[in-house]
Amino acid sequence: MLQRLRARRRLPAFGRRLGRGLSALLLMLGPIAIGVTLTLSGGPVVEQLRNLVFDNYQWFDPRPWRSDLPVRVIDVDDDSLAKLGQWPWPRDRLAEMTKKLDALGALAIAYDITFSEPDRASAENLAKQLPQTPERDALLAKLPSTDEAFAAAVAAGQSVLAFFLTRSSGVETFQPKTGFAQAGDDARIFAPLFPRAVLPLPKLLGGAPGLGAINFLPDRDLVVRKVPLVFALGSSRDKAILVPSLDAELLRVAQGASTIITKASNASGEAGYGAQTGIVAVKIGDLEIPTEWDGGVRIRYSGFQQGRRIPAWRLLADQVPVADIAGRIILIGASATALSDLRSTPLEGAVPGDEIHAELLEHVLSGQHLARPDYAPGLEALAIVIGGLIVGIAARRLSPLAAALIALIFVAGTGGASFYAFHRLDLLFDPLIPAATWLATYGLTTIALYRHTERERKTVRTAFSRYLAPAIVERLAQDPSHLKLGGELRSVTILFADVRDFTRRSEGLTAEAVVHFLNGLMTPLTAAILAEGGTIDKYMGDGLMAFWNAPLDVPDHANRACRAALAMLAAIPEVDAAERQAAEAEGRQHIPVRIGIGLNTGDVFVGNMGSSMRFDYSIVGDPVNVASRLESATKEFGVSVIVSGVTARAATDFAFVDHGDIPLKGKSASTRIFALHGPREEAGDAFPAFAKLHGDAMAAANSGNPGAIGLVEKARCHPFGAPYEVLYTRLFAKCVAAPAVMGRADDGTVDRSAAPAS
Repeated sequence: MLQRLRARRRLPAFGRRLGRGLSALLLMLGPIAIGVTLTLSGGPVVEQLRNLVFDNYQWFDPRPWRSDLPVRVIDVDDDSLAKLGQWPWPRDRLAEMTKKLDALGALAIAYDITFSEPDRASAENLAKQLPQTPERDALLAKLPSTDEAFAAAVAAGQSVLAFFLTRSSGVETFQPKTGFAQAGDDARIFAPLFPRAVLPLPKLLGGAPGLGAINFLPDRDLVVRKVPLVFALGSSRDKAILVPSLDAELLRVAQGASTIITKASNASGEAGYGAQTGIVAVKIGDLEIPTEWDGGVRIRYSGFQQGRRIPAWRLLADQVPVADIAGRIILIGASATALSDLRSTPLEGAVPGDEIHAELLEHVLSGQHLARPDYAPGLEALAIVIGGLIVGIAARRLSPLAAALIALIFVAGTGGASFYAFHRLDLLFDPLIPAATWLATYGLTTIALYRHTERERKTVRTAFSRYLAPAIVERLAQDPSHLKLGGELRSVTILFADVRDFTRRSEGLTAEAVVHFLNGLMTPLTAAILAEGGTIDKYMGDGLMAFWNAPLDVPDHANRACRAALAMLAAIPEVDAAERQAAEAEGRQHIPVRIGIGLNTGDVFVGNMGSSMRFDYSIVGDPVNVASRLESATKEFGVSVIVSGVTARAATDFAFVDHGDIPLKGKSASTRIFALHGPREEAGDAFPAFAKLHGDAMAAANSGNPGAIGLVEKARCHPFGAPYEVLYTRLFAKCVAAPAVMGRADDGTVDRSAAPAS
């Protein structure tokens, strides 16, 4: 049979093998080609993913902060504002700060402020707000200019002022404080281009030794990962001039250099081969700083360090040791809550902008130069090809686990090598695209093999699904070793269901009509069982048998069986309505559709049973017989579902009503039975009181207690007692039959006065 099924395709065997081979080759080479393309071409999304990986490297291994690095920040913090007044401070105070820093031996001083407007906090500016009178004019003539005082302090020392590059307002050009020399291609082609600049006041700008741009160029996620050392200012690149960043200008002034040299592609010693690939390095004094193609420096951050910050109030109070300032580059910035120009870095979500300037200066002065080398894409592409081929071949030749292990070794090895290059060499290699490519190669190749295996399993399913239950067929498809006689001992919950009045219903119906009725009934009953993970054992005329916890484990099988039983009962009204409609159309008497269900839990033998030629997956054991007898007992007690005591104890999600001990056919001992009342949550808080009343009534009736008939009547009249009318009728009859229960007069008549009120 299997040979016939495997011949379902009419293509020659060679053609089928060739088609499968080409498909497998495409699935293996496809991810490799995509990975190589993404690595070599890049793009915003790829770059962002790489940045996230490199950010994590910095988070795990930040640059160690060294207190000996000559960079400090004079911090206008909250304490300084509290002691010296709100910002902005008068510029004569800033002049005082500048003089003190020069006197303490600062190498260079930079304000992270543009000073593009006159001092609003000066006495001169405040006096101008008075009405114009001769006295006011005389006062103004005597008042010193705070801007002039600040300009004099800036000109007298090693100060660098800041300007801001914009795309809207400002001047189109100006004369930088530094000269530029270029080696190789024109740096203006690569440097970030801005058309305008907002400069400090002319009186401040004139004598300042240095002037640098304070712009940051964050990535799309607003994280500052690199800072340019040079910018291009102008309406177009051919008309632009080069201007330095604040950090580059600080390094120049600190070294007493007059010129900044940009080294770009096709410079002496640089292999550009005629291609304009970008800026390679920026030389400032004795420092040659490697850069990325646009002249930016990728910073290896140490994180916010309080040790590099000196409160401004301490400087003005002469409480700063000379050693903290002498021979150092000083940045003047602000961390006060209302003043901070907050930026995001790979290590922190919000830090003052001056921290980034300080981090860049420390990074450069420490000799570290974090960079992604120009040969990185080619090396990564080569790794993708070699690793992808090895992983793809392993996925086809080895077991899935072994191939997965090889893929994980490649992924882990690449990640480890990438992190080592970052940690030891300050080089950035992308492990993400190679790893994703190898995993995709493994995944797609494995999926292709899995689909091929599934096609073979489908052959088995098609061949045997006509004879065995779907769950059993699936087990055979997964493990053909189960195709043998035998089984195992398991605890299961068994369900028997039977249609009431089926014999009377069948009278007068054709065989076709009977089958139509049974199919319409068994379909929703089967669906209810399967929905709760049950296995249909067999259909027996107007009844069915099912069980839970085999062949698959169902830990809460008793609860699931009870839930399925209630779902089966819930499906009956729709079946009954259809049957009523059919009866009316055919002019015959309608017999209401009702079923009885018996549930029992116990250990049975589960497995393939029959002969070596034909067998069924079924269960055998005494609990099966008990479940069948419990289903029959539903007729006797007039309830829909009866369960054994074992099932009632196991099904903790449901409420049950005790129906006492009854003898079962073929059993020497009586069996405790319970009626399934419903889900415990739906029964609510009132059910325990009813259960106690019911139990007391049964105990009293069975023991001949004089108050039994009152308890029975009270339980029967309880809202929960309606479904158990047959049981209460029996108990009442037992009470009447016992003289001690109601009290009998000497003449044998019943003394009603002896019965307690209901």
